[in-house]
Amino acid sequence: MPELPEVETVRIVLARDLIGKKIKTVAVTNGRAVRRHKSAKDFRTLLEGHSIKSVQRLGKNLIVGLESGNHLVIHLGMSGQLLHAKSAKEVKPKHTHVVFTFAQGDELRYVDPRTFGELYVSVPPPEGAEVEISKFARLSIGGEGLLLRRQIPELAHLGVDPFEDQIGWDRFAAILRSRSTPLKLVITDQDIIAGIGNIYADESLYASGLRYDRPAESLSTIEIRRLHRSIAEILTEAIKYGGSTLDDEQFVNPDGKPGTFQQYHQVYNREGLPCYQCRTLIQRVVLRQRSTFFCEKCQS
Repeated sequence: MPELPEVETVRIVLARDLIGKKIKTVAVTNGRAVRRHKSAKDFRTLLEGHSIKSVQRLGKNLIVGLESGNHLVIHLGMSGQLLHAKSAKEVKPKHTHVVFTFAQGDELRYVDPRTFGELYVSVPPPEGAEVEISKFARLSIGGEGLLLRRQIPELAHLGVDPFEDQIGWDRFAAILRSRSTPLKLVITDQDIIAGIGNIYADESLYASGLRYDRPAESLSTIEIRRLHRSIAEILTEAIKYGGSTLDDEQFVNPDGKPGTFQQYHQVYNREGLPCYQCRTLIQRVVLRQRSTFFCEKCQS
């Protein structure tokens, strides 16, 4: 599943190419992709004729701001792709479910073999309406995250975004010390911390020298500060390399280019291979039906 670095990589390309363009037509060939709407026509009506004002991200969600004040929200699910075609003449990939055609003739195509992703248009709440925001997100002291949640109530439940919300290690510590569950489950819970999944949880825990199954509340102050720093550093590096494209080659950016951060993974998908630091073989276990990779020696 695309995680924060992959979604941010997509956002960067879309912001470069689409801001200022007008959506001429929208074609939906699989209603499941826009299932929050009562019909594909309802979805199209909220988009056609409107220009793109901004492209933002919150957690694993892309947020396309329209001059109408509405927002197109895109979640790529497990296998979704957004591909930018220069013209309608380019062959559409199999499993293309939604196509946005712009006034300039180019297209943005939503491709999703497994159709777990979705697109929907969010209408801002009435002025003065209260939006109940996640108690974890409310720990933020700045950033764009709180405003986005107020504008898009469907995302108000999301926990802290490592980049869109400003939160120091002390407030991060308050979150961890309130949870007795295994550390990996806490940092991959989207209602607590938004954007981190399997890959970057494993990589961040390795970088901070912490085991996946440590109770979150058991971490010392030094360990919390180390994890807080490692999450930011790992995600920043992953974005720098365009995210991770795994063996299924499913993730590519809108230009069709794969990420390369998988070349720098320290533990993820390296079961049975030696740890780069201590040469102990990397282990794999299953936690809540998801693979977890770690070094027994380097992670305490």
